[in-house]
Amino acid sequence: MIHSYPRLRRWLHWTIAVLVIAMLPMGMIFTDFDNRGAIEGIFGEGSFNVFYDLHKSTGFLILFLMLVRIVAAIRLPKPPYAVPLTGLERAGSGAVHGLIYVMLLAMPLLGWLGVSAYDAPLPVFGLFEMPALIGRDRDLSEDFFEWHEIGAKIVIALVVVHIGAALYHQLVKKDGLIRRMWPSRG
Repeated sequence: MIHSYPRLRRWLHWTIAVLVIAMLPMGMIFTDFDNRGAIEGIFGEGSFNVFYDLHKSTGFLILFLMLVRIVAAIRLPKPPYAVPLTGLERAGSGAVHGLIYVMLLAMPLLGWLGVSAYDAPLPVFGLFEMPALIGRDRDLSEDFFEWHEIGAKIVIALVVVHIGAALYHQLVKKDGLIRRMWPSRG
């Protein structure tokens, strides 16, 4: 019998997954502010700042949802496996999931620090502004943005490994593992 994760944990998983997958290409636009002219040429004047504010806002949302996800993981344990994982699978799964959690906390924090040190606005969907974490230091800001960009590449690699492992369990092992987190289960 396949046991599903609690509904809240499944909702958090898929919501964060969609947000992260949307954030990656959006973030690539901002790795080079020279893209401003091209973006505004396509989407209109001021669109670069709109997209950048959306990127920052979504990063704050991911950070908040990851904190909720950690609490949910502590309070709502994962279900038993229908077919136990091998020791190697268990170790790999633990490592990848742990690194994903760390990176999805670190990425928004690095972005927040970078924008804080740059001394730019920190809007959250136009509702309010987050406080700066540190004072203005443009050199330090560049360092944080560099680490943020490296982190994005690590997140991409982890997502590919995570999806690959899920597909391996579904298509090769056929052990039903993917159905534990599938959104439509009761």
